[in-house]
Amino acid sequence: MCAALVAPDDVDDQMVFAALAVDALLALREGLFEPLSVDVELACCDAETSYPLDEPRPAAPFHQLCLASLPEMVVIREVWNGTRVERRERLDRDEILDWLGAILAKQECPQPDTRPGWTQLLVEAVRARLPQATIDGDVDELPVAYGAGVIRYPVERVADTLWVAGPLATNYDTAPFEVRIINEAGFLSLDVSLNWSPWIDADGPGRPDVEAAVGRLSALGWDVASADLA
Repeated sequence: MCAALVAPDDVDDQMVFAALAVDALLALREGLFEPLSVDVELACCDAETSYPLDEPRPAAPFHQLCLASLPEMVVIREVWNGTRVERRERLDRDEILDWLGAILAKQECPQPDTRPGWTQLLVEAVRARLPQATIDGDVDELPVAYGAGVIRYPVERVADTLWVAGPLATNYDTAPFEVRIINEAGFLSLDVSLNWSPWIDADGPGRPDVEAAVGRLSALGWDVASADLA
């Protein structure tokens, strides 16, 4: 699923761009997943246009925010070497924006007429809400086909809701959802990977939740190009 949004012409603020991205992430997650980590890449940007530059680079361009307490068997990997990691008790809108604002405020760009900004926001570890029809009976794991084999995910029950989380420590490529938001001077592009059949298949039990997410993104002004591609 791909989408795009252009910030208003009179807005030239990295934190406003970040708020638009985080609001999109929160609109997506409702009924689908909860992020367990958020990664961000920083860059030095042209002070006049806010466009990110290849050079110079900030001293610490890679950062990760993750939950202090993770589900059973889940591991959070570093997307980039040298990532600086911070842990918090929750990952809501205020916590994510507070974290991002703090790390941007600490960055310095070595050349005149440049200033720090962010270029990518990634979610590669999630706890996904399972549609009830996905599991038959009182089971404690979900088998998912992967390559020539099967990966068995622990199922977490909270009240009447079933959850499954990834990636697992045994396999890094096993998250049910992945989100990538790119920022180029306020032109935001979003890509959501739907990795499991309940949400990919047109008749899958999770498909109505995907369609609802498309509606929420559209209501925020995002141009959603496709909900049919994993």
